[in-house]
This record gives sequence, C-alpha cells and structure tokens, in this order.
Amino acid sequence: MHGDALREFEEASRHDLTHTVGAVSRALTAAIFRRLAERGYGDVHQSQVAVFSALDPEGTRVSTLAARAGISRQAMSALVRTLTAAGYVTAESDPTDQRATIVRLDRRGAEFCRAAVVASGEANAEIERALGPAQTAQLREILRLLGE
Repeated sequence: MHGDALREFEEASRHDLTHTVGAVSRALTAAIFRRLAERGYGDVHQSQVAVFSALDPEGTRVSTLAARAGISRQAMSALVRTLTAAGYVTAESDPTDQRATIVRLDRRGAEFCRAAVVASGEANAEIERALGPAQTAQLREILRLLGE
C-alpha cells in the first residue's frame, strides 16, 4: 500500500551521511561490546554505559546522571538498579537529602571501565591498520568537525 515510500526511504538511506555514520558507530560499538563480553562483561549493555559516562569520581545523584544522559530519572534509576545488582555501582541515600540517591563506581565497575578503554583502543587500532595512520587521522578530524 505504501511500499513506494519505504523503497524511497531505503534508497535515500543508502546515500545519507547520517545513516552511514550511524551504521559505522553501531558496528564499532558492537565490536567493542563483543570484546568486553569475551573479557567477562557480557552483562553490561550499551544503554548502561550512560551511567558510567555520567558518573563523577566522588559519586553522582541519579537525577544528575539522568540529566547528563538525556533520559528520565526513572529510566536512569532502572539502569542503576541493574548495575547495582550486578556489582558495578553502589547506590545509597544522599546524606544531605534523603530523597536523593548517590551512585558510586564499585570495584567491578572500575574494572569494566578499564576493560572498555582497552577494548576501544583495540577497535581503534584495527581501524588504523585498515586505513593507515594518515587516513585514520583525517577521519578523526572530519568526524570531530562534523560533531561541532
């Protein structure tokens, strides 16, 4: 009935820069998470990285984590509960405001962060081997400029 619209959408997507950059990002992220799973972190999902990315070293309120990640407080609370149960973070009442919860990185969370740095470095090294140092540097600069 509306198949023409879907075909037009598919055709446009093949040439769309946003679609291409998104596909590359998804592929790289999947490669990094495969490496993390091989290292024993298969229980961490991409959506949960928002918690690690938004945490301050001294701990961070759930509401602040949510604001930084651009998601609702309820969604962030669910991510935090899952990571707390798995031993990656701790969550406790804020001593200055009992209604608020402070989230802190736990030992396993710190180990995950270090493993993620290594896995990401390995993925970047693969790209550099495939493209060469000059083209990789050029790609980084182009993507940085697009991000601005």
